[in-house]
This record gives sequence, structure tokens and C-alpha cells, in this order.
Amino acid sequence: MELVINSHEGDIYLVCEQNLNPAQSKSHPKRFNSLSSVKQHYQQQHPDKVWLIHHSAYDEMCGLPSSHSEMKIELDWSKH
Repeated sequence: MELVINSHEGDIYLVCEQNLNPAQSKSHPKRFNSLSSVKQHYQQQHPDKVWLIHHSAYDEMCGLPSSHSEMKIELDWSKH
């Protein structure tokens, strides 16, 4: 299973679970208030990969057209 965490302003984290079998993937994201609460919730499931996607409205706040760019990074949640 892979987790895709979409980070939004106001401490909103929407998590989508993606499985190798699309029929098992959950279609509705779960909402969390922090990355640590996401990690705690999924600690027993040991996801294969965890992705953090950060959406920023910075360009729009400065009066520029929306860039539609996002920052996507892989998080290392492996146990050491």
C-alpha cells in the first residue's frame, strides 16, 4: 500500500490509500491535523511508500496566475 498525503493550508492533511489492486483502494480520503497523527494512525499497516504533496497558494496571494505546481516528496517512515 502507498499513502498519498495532500497538505493544505490550515493544518489539513488529506490521506488517500493506494493499493496495487485498484479494487481495494479507498476512494474517500481521511482527514488529519498533522503528519504525526497520520504516521501514528498507519504505524501498524507499514505502507510501502508515503508521499507528501504540498499545495501552495503563494502565487495567487501575490497576484500572480496560479502555477498549478506542487511539491511532491517521498517520506521515509521505515523503522530503524
